[in-house]
Amino acid sequence: MDRRNFLKKSAAAALAAGTAMALPSCDDDWIYPGTKPDEPQPDGPGKDTGDDQTMISTALFTATDRHEMGSGNNFSPLLAKAMSQAEVKPNVVLLGGDYVGGGGNMTPVFSIDTLYSEVYENMEPATTDVLFTYGSHDNCCSEGYSAFFSGPHRCDGYYIYGISFLQGTSDADSTTQAAVELYNSRVQGALLGEELSIFQDDDVDMLNKGYNGIDVNDRYGKSAQTASQNFLKWANSLTDHYPIVVIGHAPLHYNRGDNLGGLTWFNALSQVAETHDILFLWGHNHTEEEGAKDWTDRTDKKLKDRFSYLLTPGDLLTPGDEIEVQGATRGVTETHKLNFIYANAGYIKLGYCTVLTFSGLQKDGAYTQLTLHRYAVDGTAEETEIGFTGKSNPYTIPLQKTLT
Repeated sequence: MDRRNFLKKSAAAALAAGTAMALPSCDDDWIYPGTKPDEPQPDGPGKDTGDDQTMISTALFTATDRHEMGSGNNFSPLLAKAMSQAEVKPNVVLLGGDYVGGGGNMTPVFSIDTLYSEVYENMEPATTDVLFTYGSHDNCCSEGYSAFFSGPHRCDGYYIYGISFLQGTSDADSTTQAAVELYNSRVQGALLGEELSIFQDDDVDMLNKGYNGIDVNDRYGKSAQTASQNFLKWANSLTDHYPIVVIGHAPLHYNRGDNLGGLTWFNALSQVAETHDILFLWGHNHTEEEGAKDWTDRTDKKLKDRFSYLLTPGDLLTPGDEIEVQGATRGVTETHKLNFIYANAGYIKLGYCTVLTFSGLQKDGAYTQLTLHRYAVDGTAEETEIGFTGKSNPYTIPLQKTLT
């Protein structure tokens, strides 16, 4: 069952039971049917408070890399914690890929419905929006894969823009096409996900990441080359200055060398950040070693591993901080100064997530501040700062472009 039908049935059931309902925060139909991604999009419906002095707020739950299946994974407990502790309860769930699996023939087949069921254990279907981007292990999705999204959604006073894994892995469409052709020649007729272990590390980059063809047909771009161009065209069509939350499974910074579209996306985001506040969320760069037991002891080897594996100090960077961006060639990087916010979304497998809250005095319907609050599934593991950044947890950032 696709997301829209699920929500319709859930809403109908709620109405039959006399349950109070509110409109979801995000508009699925904001990109109007019949338009192309390279055409300016008409303005979608926005909120109108009727009072520039109204104090309102809205929140979304974000994380990535769930990986595990069943009752043993951290997704539902993290949702429950966020819903019980956040001052503003999230009404949007935004996930950044890798919902199951360890890659190759170790990756279990799964259905998107299993993710929806975990969300709706903790949140009301009729008033909750759920958005899934495509990750590096999600080739094994057997049902509901049309729910994977990239491109824009308009929410309550802000936008969400999704970048799939494949749109960050490769810098050029030609590389993507080469991966498609090689993949099709080697695993044609194979069951989904069963033959990936035959690929070698020196094959075309996307092959050992689980390419299965779904994502390349995405209307928002085959690689960073066309995906970033469409992002720019969409952003330039906007007539407001609402902030934009961009989520990509892969980061922009250099670390593993498997995000060769990093610099292309960095340049596009930097351009749009001249007129809109942007928060870029990322995942993918996680290891078992990140899950240190004692978060207070910075001599702990696991903490050292976690520190070196993430960008230093990449859990949260803000405008003015420097970032070493991955270039289009493995091992080639460029150091730049950020003009947008850059943060890890939170790793479900390792037991933490982030709640983003937009709030502040309204000016023409736009929020004036953004707060990031990191939650851990184990309360004793929560830090008073976000990662090793020296920035407090929670951390509030003023939104400057909304007042222009």
